Amino acid sequence: MNFVIVGTNFISDTLLAAAKTVSEFSLYGVCSRAEQSGHAFLAKHAIKNAKVFTTIEQVCSDDSVDAIYIAAPNSLHKSYAVACLNAGKHVLGEKPAAANSQELAAIVDAAKQNNRLYMEAMMTTHLPNFAVLQQAIAKIGTPRKYIGQYSQYSSRYDKYKNGERPNTFLPAFANGALVDLGVYPLYILIALWGAPNTVKASGVLLETGVDGAGDVLLNYSDKQAVISYSKISQGDNFTEIQGELGRIRIEAVSLLKQIQFIANDGGVEELSQPFDEHFMRHEVAHFITIANAGQLESPINTHQLSINVMAVLDKARQQLGVIYPADRL
Repeated sequence: MNFVIVGTNFISDTLLAAAKTVSEFSLYGVCSRAEQSGHAFLAKHAIKNAKVFTTIEQVCSDDSVDAIYIAAPNSLHKSYAVACLNAGKHVLGEKPAAANSQELAAIVDAAKQNNRLYMEAMMTTHLPNFAVLQQAIAKIGTPRKYIGQYSQYSSRYDKYKNGERPNTFLPAFANGALVDLGVYPLYILIALWGAPNTVKASGVLLETGVDGAGDVLLNYSDKQAVISYSKISQGDNFTEIQGELGRIRIEAVSLLKQIQFIANDGGVEELSQPFDEHFMRHEVAHFITIANAGQLESPINTHQLSINVMAVLDKARQQLGVIYPADRL
C-alpha cells in the first residue's frame, strides 16, 4: 500500500522505522512545507525513490497515493484528513484526532461519505500487551479505581522558560499537556470502561493559554478514574487499575512496557510480553489489513472510541480554560 507521511517530526521517524518492518507498507512520499525538510527526512531513513510533496493538495491529486499518515500539527488534522478522504485516500490520523468534537465529526462524516477508512493513530490499543491487559482485568475482581499517570518534562519547556514559544505550548496549534500526554491514559481508560458519567478537571495554565499539567477526575456509576499528566514535571509514570481482589500495574501507559498483577495478599504475577522496539508497526499492519479488506472502520480504534475520548478532552479543556481557535468557529 502506497503511503505518504505528512509531517517530518520525531513521531514520523518512529512510525516509518516501524512501518518498514511491515511487508505491505510502501513509502510513496513525504509531505513537508519545506522541501528541504522532506529530502532530509528521506535521507535520514535511507530512502531514495520516494516523492517529496510540499502541499496537501499535491498529495491529494496524486492517483498513486493509497493512504496518508497525518502527523502535522493538531490544528491541521481536520482540514488535512477531510481533504485526503474527499480525494479518495485512506487516512491514519495521529492523536488527538482533531482539535475538538466538531472537527472530529467532520472527519468521520467525510470518511463515510467517501467510503474510505479513517483511523485515529493511537498505537497503544494495537500493542500485543493491550490484549494481555484486557484479559488480565478479570483477575482484579470488581474494578473500582483507575489511576493513569503520564508526566514527562518537555525538552521544549526550557525554551519556553527562556522566552521562546515552541509550538507545543501554543493554543494556535491545538496543543497542551492534556492532548499531548494525558490522552494516552485517557484513551486506555475509555477503551476499557467506556464513556464516563461525569468529568471534572483542574490544572496549571501557562501564560500562552495551554495547560502545562493537570488532573481529570472521571466518575462511573460504580468506580472512578483519575488522569494525572504534566509536561512541566517528571513522574515515574506507573498506571494502576485497582479492583477488589488486587490491582494491575502498568509501566509506561503509552507503550505498555510491563504489566503485573498484584494480588491483595502481595503476590505478584508478571503478565506482559516482551517489549517491541518497533511498537508502531502493529497499528500500521492493522490499518493496512482492514483497508485491504474494504473495512471502513477499525474494530479496535473505532470511530465511537475516538468520539468518546474527544468529548472528555473538550469538557476538560473547557473547565481548564484552554481554548483553541477551532473552538470559536
